[in-house]
Amino acid sequence: MRKGIAFRLSILVLSAAGLIFALMSGVGYYLAREMLLKNAEDNARLQAQALVQTIESRLAPIPRVPQSLAYELADVRLAEAGVLRRQRQALADNDEIFGTAVAYEPEAGAHSEDEPAVYTFRTPMGPKVSHLGGSRYRYRNMDWYQLPTELKQTIWTEPYFDEGGGDILMTTCSVPFFHGAGAERRVAGVVTADVSLEWLKRLVASVNVLDTGYAYLITRTGTYVTHPAPGVAFNETIFSRAEEFGDTRLRSIGQDMIRGGTGFVPLTSLHSRKPGFLVYAPLPTTGWSLAVFYPKDELLADVGRQALAAAVLSGGGFLLLALVVAGIARSITRPLRRLAGVAHAVAQGDLDAPLPVLRAKDEVSDLSEAFGHMQHALKEHIRDLTTATASRERMESELRIARDIQMGILPKLFPPFPDRSEIDLYASLEPAREVGGDFYDFFLCGKDCFCFLVGDVSGKGVPAAFYMAVAKTLIKALADSACQQSGGAPDPGDILARANEDLAQDNDSCMFVTIFLATLDMRDGQVRYASAGHNPPVLMRKGEAPLLLPSRQDPVAGAMPGMTFETDTLRLAPGDALLLYTDGVTEAMNPAEQFFGDARLLKLAGELAGPSSGLDAKGVCMGLGAAVHDFANGAEQSDDITMLALRYVGADKNQGS
Repeated sequence: MRKGIAFRLSILVLSAAGLIFALMSGVGYYLAREMLLKNAEDNARLQAQALVQTIESRLAPIPRVPQSLAYELADVRLAEAGVLRRQRQALADNDEIFGTAVAYEPEAGAHSEDEPAVYTFRTPMGPKVSHLGGSRYRYRNMDWYQLPTELKQTIWTEPYFDEGGGDILMTTCSVPFFHGAGAERRVAGVVTADVSLEWLKRLVASVNVLDTGYAYLITRTGTYVTHPAPGVAFNETIFSRAEEFGDTRLRSIGQDMIRGGTGFVPLTSLHSRKPGFLVYAPLPTTGWSLAVFYPKDELLADVGRQALAAAVLSGGGFLLLALVVAGIARSITRPLRRLAGVAHAVAQGDLDAPLPVLRAKDEVSDLSEAFGHMQHALKEHIRDLTTATASRERMESELRIARDIQMGILPKLFPPFPDRSEIDLYASLEPAREVGGDFYDFFLCGKDCFCFLVGDVSGKGVPAAFYMAVAKTLIKALADSACQQSGGAPDPGDILARANEDLAQDNDSCMFVTIFLATLDMRDGQVRYASAGHNPPVLMRKGEAPLLLPSRQDPVAGAMPGMTFETDTLRLAPGDALLLYTDGVTEAMNPAEQFFGDARLLKLAGELAGPSSGLDAKGVCMGLGAAVHDFANGAEQSDDITMLALRYVGADKNQGS
C-alpha cells in the first residue's frame, strides 16, 4: 500500500522528536553545565582582570616618580634643599606614595654611616623629613638599597615593616642613579618611592566573590600580601602552605603565578575546604600575582534548575508536536504536489508554467510566490548573463590588447645592439595582472654612452600602466635631450629631478614611481647612477661575492615637486655585472607567507653569475625568474617581476674611435 507524504512526514518527525526527547535531558544538562562554566570562567577572568587593572592604575605611575628624580641626580649632586623640594612635590602630586628617599653611595674613603639618606614621608600633620642612617638604621644593608645597586635596575621590594623609617607595612620601588660614563660609570645612589600596603589589603579584601569565595595577592617569591585566613598574610608563602597541606597542585599553581602566568584551574581551597576554581593573573608593574577563588557549588547552582526547565519544555514541545504534525502535514501536501508539478515544468525549461492559486497566506503560499520570483529571476538572469558574458569577453579582449601595447613599448631585441660587443644585456618583465606598472628601458646616448633603467609604479592595473608609459617616455626624452645639449653622457640625478617635476604636475591621483637610472661609458666601464627610492641593484664583480649597491635613501619620483637626486659613480671591470630588479623579486611570497628576500637574491646571483656557471645575462635573468617561481610554489603572484642584467664585456680594441 502506497503511503502518502503526510503519513511519512508524521512518522519521521515524531520518531526524530522522540529520539531527541530521549537524549534531551542528558545533553541539556551537559550543555547547560558547560555553558555556565564557560560563562563563569569568562566572568571570573574579567573580574580578576578588572581588579588587576584597578591595582595597576594606582601602582603603574609610581615608578615614574623616582625615575624622574634619579634622572635629575645622574651626574649631578643636588643640595638637600633641592632634594626636599622635589620630594614634597612628589608627595603632593601622587597620593599613592607614602614616602620617598634619596640615599647616596659613600665617597671614596668616607665611612658608610657619614651621610644619612634624606627621607620625606606623610604624617597626619603633613610631610615630615627624616634622615635615615647611623647604627639604628643601616639602610645600605636593606633590600631597598642593596638590590637596585647590585642589579643596577629598578626593583620592587618584598613587603616589609619599615621600622625606623616610615614605621608602616610597605613595599618600595627603588631606582638607582649613576655618575660617570663608560668604564667609569658607577652607582651613585638610590631614589625610592614607598607605597603603603594597607589600601591594597583593603581593596583585595573588598572583592565580592559569590557567597564564600575570596581573593588574595602574592609577591614574586610567593609571600602572601593578603589572605582571608588569619595570620597567613606576610607570614607564609604559597609554597609553605602547599608543603604544610601536602598540596602539589597548589605548588604548581604557585610556580606559574610567580613566573607571571595566567590561568583558570580547578582546585580545592585550603581555607574553606570547598572544591572550586582558581583564576589568577599577574600585576605587570610589581611582578606580583592576584588570585580569586570561586566555589564550584555556588558557581554551578543554576545548572540543575536550568536542566529541569529544559526537560519540561522539551516534553511539552514533543506532545504539542505530536498533535500538530499530522494536521500540518495534510494541509501542506496538497499544494506541495501542485508546486512539484510546476517545478518539474520549470526544470524542463518552461519558465512560463502557471502557478497554483493558494488562498492561505502561509509558508506554502510564500513558496509559491518564491517560485514565481524564481521564474522571473531566471529569465532576467539568463538575459543578464548573456549581456555580461559579452561585456566580459569584450573587456578581456581590450585588456589583452592593452597588455600587448604595453609590452610592445618595451625593448625586446636581445642583444639590443648587435654591432656593439662591449656589453651583454638581457631584460624581462612578467606582470602580476593583465597590465602592470613595472618597466625597463635601455638606449644609446651618443656613440659610447649606454643608458639603462628599471622602474616600478605605485599601484596595479590600467592606471599604473598609463603612468608607466608616461614615465618611461619622459625619461628617455629627457635623457636624449640632455645628451644632445651637453654632447656627452647625461647626469642621471639631473634627469630624475627633471622627470620628478613633470610627473608631480597635476598628479591628483598621488601616484609615484621608483626608478633606478644609470649610464655606462662603454669605453672604460664607468657607471654613473641615481635612484628614486628604488631597490638597490646587485653588483657582481668578477671573483667576488655579490653585494647590494649602497642606498642614499633618495625620495620616489612624482610624489611632490622640488626633489633632488644624487648621482654616484662606480667602474665596472671586464666581466663585472649589474642586476637591476623590482620588489616583485625580493617580496615574492610562498604559501607560508615568507619573502624571497635580499639574502636569497644575493646567494642566487652569486651562483648564477659566477664564473663556473657559464651563464650570460639572459641565463642569469631566466635562472633567477625560475628560482622565484620555485620559491613561490604555486602562490599567487602579487606584484610585477622585472629584471635587467648587464655584464660589461670590455671595450672592443678593434673598433674605431
